[in-house]
Amino acid sequence: MRRNEFKLPYMGIDKQDEYSLLYGLQGEFSVVIKITNPVEQYSASSDAYDEFHNLFLNVVKIIGEGHYVQKHDVFLKAAYESPESTEYLQQKYNDHFEGRPYILLETYLSITRKVKKGAFYVYNAKALLEFKQSIGKVMGVLASGNARPIALDEAQVNLFVKRLLAMDFSSKNVVLNNMKPTDTEIRIGDRYVRNISLINIDTIDLPSSISTHAELKDKESLKGFPVDLFSFLFKVPNFDFIVFNQVIEIVGQMTTLNKLELKKRRHSGIPDPANLICVKDIEQLLEAVAKDNQLLVNCHFNIMLAADKEHIQKAANFIESSLFQFGITPSQNAYNQLELFRCVLPGNATEIAVYDWFLTTAEAALCFFFKEALAVSEESKFQIRFTDRQGVPIVMDPADLPMANRRITNRNKFVLGPSGTGKSFFMNAVIEQYMMYDIDLVIVDTGDSYSGLSDYFKGKYITYTEQKPITMNPFAISEEEYNIEKKNFLGTLVGLLWKGADGNISQVERDVIAHVIDSYYEHHFHFKEFPGLSEAQLSAIRDRIITSFRDSAFEDNDQEYIRLYNLYLRSKEELEEEEGIIEISQEVLNVNQIREQMVRYNEIIENRYEAAVAKQTRIATYRWNLNKITELNFNSFYEFAIRKIPQIILEDEIPFDIKEFTYVLKKFYKGGEFDRILNERSDQSLFTERFIVFEIDSIKEHKVLFPIVTLIIMDVFLQKMRYRSKFRKVLIIEEAWKAIASPLMASYLVYLYKTVRKFWGEAIVVTQELGDIIGNAVVKDSIINNSDTVCLLDQVKFKDNFKEIAALLSISEVERRKIFTINQLENKDNRGKFSEVYIRRGSVGEVYGVEVSLSQYLTYTTEKPEKLAIAVYNYAFGSYQDALDHFISDLKDTRLSLDDFVAFINKKGKPHRFSLDHLIKTNNHEETIVHQL
Repeated sequence: MRRNEFKLPYMGIDKQDEYSLLYGLQGEFSVVIKITNPVEQYSASSDAYDEFHNLFLNVVKIIGEGHYVQKHDVFLKAAYESPESTEYLQQKYNDHFEGRPYILLETYLSITRKVKKGAFYVYNAKALLEFKQSIGKVMGVLASGNARPIALDEAQVNLFVKRLLAMDFSSKNVVLNNMKPTDTEIRIGDRYVRNISLINIDTIDLPSSISTHAELKDKESLKGFPVDLFSFLFKVPNFDFIVFNQVIEIVGQMTTLNKLELKKRRHSGIPDPANLICVKDIEQLLEAVAKDNQLLVNCHFNIMLAADKEHIQKAANFIESSLFQFGITPSQNAYNQLELFRCVLPGNATEIAVYDWFLTTAEAALCFFFKEALAVSEESKFQIRFTDRQGVPIVMDPADLPMANRRITNRNKFVLGPSGTGKSFFMNAVIEQYMMYDIDLVIVDTGDSYSGLSDYFKGKYITYTEQKPITMNPFAISEEEYNIEKKNFLGTLVGLLWKGADGNISQVERDVIAHVIDSYYEHHFHFKEFPGLSEAQLSAIRDRIITSFRDSAFEDNDQEYIRLYNLYLRSKEELEEEEGIIEISQEVLNVNQIREQMVRYNEIIENRYEAAVAKQTRIATYRWNLNKITELNFNSFYEFAIRKIPQIILEDEIPFDIKEFTYVLKKFYKGGEFDRILNERSDQSLFTERFIVFEIDSIKEHKVLFPIVTLIIMDVFLQKMRYRSKFRKVLIIEEAWKAIASPLMASYLVYLYKTVRKFWGEAIVVTQELGDIIGNAVVKDSIINNSDTVCLLDQVKFKDNFKEIAALLSISEVERRKIFTINQLENKDNRGKFSEVYIRRGSVGEVYGVEVSLSQYLTYTTEKPEKLAIAVYNYAFGSYQDALDHFISDLKDTRLSLDDFVAFINKKGKPHRFSLDHLIKTNNHEETIVHQL
């Protein structure tokens, strides 16, 4: 067999400042740049494809004539390698994905300075300087276009070339193999490589017009969704590597135009149909160049496919049929496989034969450039994992990174998903990963959705029952804790107790309650002994005594009596200075006679005054001591309020229904129906517990208790938020939020949402009811407007009403398109059961997959039979982790479906492989175990 040496088309690499120049055999030199395509796959933005097009059009214009622009998009298969974790469920997650195949995409851009063919190479310092300056400009333009350019150094260029030669982009050590080219493919080791040239120069089967992107048409829900023209490359079956080689040669404009004019005249001279079509094509091209000042370029496009021998034909057929669907018929005469393979090498566009070039405008040529990039993990210290659209784990930061780059201004979240869309699984997945960090979680649940995680993390699971209600004493605080926020909370609570969640409270009523709360704590914190009657009170008593005193001589003339009494009170000197006689009732009385009479009257008045002062002092002292508050709770507040409010009404002459207030609030006072709720202290360990679930499903229909208990729980969270400064704080409110989404609670909700931001916290509201959010001003103003992150599960059920949802959540048309790709892509092969979720941080969102291991599924499940079966194992083995391990082991051992195995265990009432000795050893309480069994 004849053997030929494969000679590389390079002289070597020369380091020039920050660039490593790759020199070709004819003296041409290139810079190789690694970039990221700026358009993320499934971005849903047609504008993004246009922006990419404009970005590379600018690159071509900067480089100018006499250059090649070569772009490599390398698609390679890889197997997921999971990290190690010391945490049980996280390691199960890693094991679930270990070895899962997925596609990686790497993109490279090579810019080559041509030399005149056949000319002897002469070093040109000016040309080299101009080239480096152009590359600098290109790097700047690419960076501004979010392409993240990195110029490769010598070692990286060498490795890139070797990987192309070996068709191996995954091995750490690249090994070159012999090549055996044929008319249809090249064999490299055990791998077969086929080059598919997009353009057949003999027929040029291309669409008459082309866009920067295509639109999906195969599914009604995805119709009109923008994708890359070559997005089908991600779906090629059974390939190992694909290299999409895209090359543009920026030709001399005047020379090429002159050639076209000459060609047009030649074809015009022979007026047959084929020539007339050719003339028309040339005229359209010349018109576009003249009208829009477009650049003329030669272009070449080649898809190089690598696969096993048994799969390569099927993969090639898929590519060719996909090209045909948008009007491209690839060349069937690509016998020059080795020649096409060599042209894929970076900086080697000089070897592209004339019959593999196609003349068009730069704008048209760039439409064929691949524009998409795959989603990548975010670099952050606060990470949680979902899957990308392929089904492999990807890391994202739901809070800190978007806060740091100003994508969001708060960490609060709003979660909406109809029943059955995986909402609980999504929240369980978030919570489990949140617990990997220093986070305090308070969950208000109405559906037993988090009992599994609570058992796993040994959290506090508090269920409301009539025998053991959830009790708090929000009135019991220290003087330091009493501030405007606590005052507002208590005002909201009292208003809620009185008016109910749907009631309205007037400004006067609100002010009266605030006054009473202030007075209540003032009396408690600063109580003193009764200071005595005030000067105003004493003066009022004296005036009352004088007015009430009557003497027969003056009983018909009160005013005259008072005037005489006042005269008497004057000093003796003043009376002696009076001249003449005072006229009374048309009689003249001597002042000395008045003095004698007044002395007698004064003695009587003083005695009565002293008695009245003593009596009023006793009454006031009694009332003062009544207001002495020995214990802070609702009982003492109620007693204080029903005494204080009548005083306020009397003094300020304001309307206030004290009878209604007293009657309605009485049910929470001692002896009342709900007297325990606001008078018994809560479990003090709650303030240091990291995982707390309040399960209040039993009262979700109770119009009185539901909002009150929910509000009280929120206050527990606020207290934890203030005094657990080293921990993040997260409050999750499931459907319970409906209990407090009323005008009465609006100001408190706004306060809660704005306060959590200051204390490293976040509030998450979760709902499934569309009717509860549309048209609810409180939801919009208090919750949604203060939640910069929106999480949407499958919205197909809401599709008819989605315009209203989009308006409420300020969702743009582009984001709407993303949302309706949820669970609609053909990405379910070789995956476990999963659902997808759209997470918008700020104005832009992404779709992620929620896929978990069987261990996590069993921990998250909300199915009652599955919960009961796990509980059987948990009780038997005394550890949630051991329970999961034994449950899954027994499930595999029986070879039953999960549903059948669950039914079997629940019927049996004990683990499948049951060992009493093991139970006794594990629990160390033989008598108790035997008795319970």
